[in-house]
Amino acid sequence: MKAVNYSHARNNLKAIIDAVCDDNEEVIITTKNDKSVVILSMDEYNRTHMQVKRDVQEALRQVEMNDLMEADEVFDVLLSKYED
Repeated sequence: MKAVNYSHARNNLKAIIDAVCDDNEEVIITTKNDKSVVILSMDEYNRTHMQVKRDVQEALRQVEMNDLMEADEVFDVLLSKYED
């Protein structure tokens, strides 16, 4: 993941958008007052959003079936899914 400051992003927005979409690269834009944002492609956003929705649906199904895990197990499963 690449990080650039706000001025660089403003001056190079098209190139950043192209890199994000073409290379499936995420870019962090930083500011002087520690307010940062992440730019990611719409495809990546949709994939991530759908995965979160599936995870929530699965969690609800497990709760309904009383198929619950210990907190440590949940943490380990989530870590393994979302580690880079």
